[in-house]
Amino acid sequence: MRLAALQLRHVVDASSAGPFIRLAPYVAVVVTLKLYAMSLLFSSGLLGRRSGGPQGLELRLNDIPHRQKEPEIVSTDEPGWEEKHDVLQHLMTRTIQPSPQNRTRPDQIWLFFNRIPRSGGKTLVALLQALGSDLDYQHQEHVYRTPWQRFMTKDEQRNLAIWFEYNFWPKTYDRLALYINFTEHKSPYVTQRPASITLLRDPVTQFISQFHNRRIHHDTVKKIMAAHDRVTPGGGRRWYWRELEDCILDEDPECDLMEGQDDFERSIPFLCGQHDFCVKRGDRRALQRAKYMAEYEYAVVGVLDEWNSTLAVMQHYLPIFFQGAVQRYWSAEFAEDRHLNRIPKRKKQLSERALQILQSKLASEYELYEFCKQRLALQYEKVLPLLRFTSPLPPIKGPKKGLSAWDRFNIELNY
Repeated sequence: MRLAALQLRHVVDASSAGPFIRLAPYVAVVVTLKLYAMSLLFSSGLLGRRSGGPQGLELRLNDIPHRQKEPEIVSTDEPGWEEKHDVLQHLMTRTIQPSPQNRTRPDQIWLFFNRIPRSGGKTLVALLQALGSDLDYQHQEHVYRTPWQRFMTKDEQRNLAIWFEYNFWPKTYDRLALYINFTEHKSPYVTQRPASITLLRDPVTQFISQFHNRRIHHDTVKKIMAAHDRVTPGGGRRWYWRELEDCILDEDPECDLMEGQDDFERSIPFLCGQHDFCVKRGDRRALQRAKYMAEYEYAVVGVLDEWNSTLAVMQHYLPIFFQGAVQRYWSAEFAEDRHLNRIPKRKKQLSERALQILQSKLASEYELYEFCKQRLALQYEKVLPLLRFTSPLPPIKGPKKGLSAWDRFNIELNY
């Protein structure tokens, strides 16, 4: 009897300890991961440096990223940094001159195209997608599931920088976004950043295009008309049928372009960047910073009215993405994509008086526009002797196939 009791106790002990023994490896993994996560939090500064009570909480709340109030000067080993730092230090007193200098590194494999509304962006995106098949790179078009973000928090900018860093093969990306300083947000072990390009358009032509574009897309029209109707019954229909000429001459809020207001549709904010003053209409500091960015941070700032020159410069300044761009654009296969998202020709010509009013209100935009045209002309003059050496255009390929795991590994080895 005593022997049977001892055997029963041994079985009970074994059965109760069994589950713990089997779970021990999982518990060890969970504890290890938690300790690793805590060490990362301490090293990033999100934990620690606590002063106790509400003061420690206030410190953490102040660290939450929102908008960048002032431009931050970031130290870097990039060539020409001393010159850029000196210009930034004397931005409001320095006359920035355009130059043909190529700001692209030879080993650059990432490209960021921050599109400006109604400036030919969709046509250039279609060209990037076509050239991606020719040159073996992939273009990532941003998916706008929500209204596009004007400002991006520092975390959102850092996430985009990290997304580029995880791509070990040539990649292009477009988005309606203000300029992002990738030098500030790149990881310490990364030696390069995405090259930046954008497209400008004549400011008056862009404004006219935006005015009519608001009255074309069905969902946008319904929302704007409903907002006007809530203020004044019948205001939505009056807004929809209003002529641009009357809007300008009557100084309607849609066309008044008053200084000091926030503006997320003109060119200056998109080149200036993620700062509050960049979107203030008529701010001289925003204009100066936009010129600085165009000269020192952008590989190419194209001009829609100088399309052939723009493609020729991109082709030679960014050959990994635009080699054969001029030929591909004018090829028969690309004919349907040359004029995407065009507005139907149903608009009246503006009077001379209305044009002068618009040009006067968009004077700062024209100053940036002429600056970028001069820079593009200098760049085109530099590459002009090389245009006669253009190689024959390869036949257009079909849609790019999905890459297998081995293909990706092979690309990472090559780049």
